[in-house]
Formats: sequence, structure tokens, C-alpha cells
Amino acid sequence: MDQRYDFPGVATVTGAASGIGQATAIAFARSGCRKIALLDRDESGLAETRTQILAITKTNQRPCEVEVIPFDVTSAESVASAYSSIRQKFGRIDYAVQCAGIVVFGSSTETSIEDFDKAISVNYRGLWLCTRQILQVMTDQTLDAEAFPDANIPSARAQRGSIVNLSSDLAYNAQPNTVAYIGSKGAVTALTRADAMDFVGQKIRVNCVLPGIVDSPMTKPTPEVREWLENNAVRETPAKRFGLPEEIADVAVFLASNKASFVTGANWAVDGGRLAGHC
Repeated sequence: MDQRYDFPGVATVTGAASGIGQATAIAFARSGCRKIALLDRDESGLAETRTQILAITKTNQRPCEVEVIPFDVTSAESVASAYSSIRQKFGRIDYAVQCAGIVVFGSSTETSIEDFDKAISVNYRGLWLCTRQILQVMTDQTLDAEAFPDANIPSARAQRGSIVNLSSDLAYNAQPNTVAYIGSKGAVTALTRADAMDFVGQKIRVNCVLPGIVDSPMTKPTPEVREWLENNAVRETPAKRFGLPEEIADVAVFLASNKASFVTGANWAVDGGRLAGHC
């Protein structure tokens, strides 16, 4: 992605150590964002993402401040501390993309209570904990057009902030043995619509991206799972391939930007046509 957008503000990305989260953080950097906070529990992965961003910004001669924040998305205290650090460092949050997530396999009778609770805790409750902190910052700050006058943001497109949540096309297109994962992602799509309605009057947009089957660490937990996905999920995808993390990131960055200023409460499928073929 080249610099097709103007990102004068501060971006935060959870799940930034790998996969879609890492690709999203890098996409922000390629698009000219100069203040990025990376959040994940994987410290070595965060360091690698930071290294890649700094290499990119050195090449394009657009220096970028990158804040690395290891945190536990399931801990309210850890989440509050992480976003407090971001606020102290940068003063505001303009674009927040929430990619942290896990996958749990099994039907209702096969999934343990512990695994079910873990999926909900990371994918839904954890995202909500982050959302609460992000919204507290965004509702307190000025519009971006006022904060960054040199960006020449038209008044109609001005925003106080933009949140992009990562769900899954499985929220609408179920597949076998993913009950906890599907339930948690369905909750994210509903939360997105609710928050969009609650905060649109304050010039805060909230949208959701629904990735299909993506070539990322989440789709490679074991060789057996990978083979099943190739023989089933990919075969059911009209595009007949895995999506790339960068393809999901490009849509997330667009939705975060002022280019999508009239878009809120939307669930965007980026799935190679899977939903179109099933709905």
C-alpha cells in the first residue's frame, strides 16, 4: 500500500505481533501514519513488527514513532494500563484497529468450558475492554480537523476517532466445529453496530471487517487443520485461495481513514466471495 491516505493522527493496533494485526500496523506506516502503538502479548513479535515499520519509514523518509506495548487483552488492569500509556505518550487515539484474537475448535459437546470461556474472554470481552478505553480517549479529544489543521480535513469528513473491529465471515457463514469462535465473532459484529449508534453523534465511527480464510498463523495451528482448511474452506471460497493478511489490512486502513467518513456500523466481508455464495 502506498500513501493514498492522510493519517496525521495516532494509530493503535492490537494483535500487532503477527498475521492481520502485523500487516495492518505496517499498512498504517506505508500510508504515512507517523505515530503507531503496537499491542500484543507476544513481545518478540511486537519487536519484529516495529523493526519492519522502522525499515519502511526509513526507506520512504517519513519517520515514525512506534510504541511497543505488551499486554494481556483478558485483563482489565493490563488493558487500562496499556491505553493509559498510549494517552500519556501521544495524547490521543485517532485510529484503532482491533485484531487480537484466537481460534478454538470443537462443537458444543466437544468444547470444554475452559476453552469456551477463553474464546469469549479474548475475542469478545477483551475487544470490549479495549473499546471502552479507546472510547474514553476519543470522546475527550478534539476533532482531527481541529487537532491537525495542516491536514486540511474538510469539516464534513472530520472525526473524533475511528474504530475498526476484526470479526470473521463465520459470524454469518458457519462451519462445523467452531462454536466458541463463531459465537465470539458474532458478538463482535453486534457490538460494532451498537457502539456505532451510541457514538456517531460524537463523530466517532465504528466498523467491522469480516475476513474469510486468510493465510496467517491462525490458520496453521496444526498440519491436520491446515489440510482440512485447504480441502474444505478454500474449496468453498469462490476465489479458490487463501486471502493475504495485507488484503484484510488494506480494507481496515481504509475504514479507519477519513476516506470512509460516511461509513459506520458496517460489517465488511473480505472473504473471496464466501458470503456472496452462501447468503
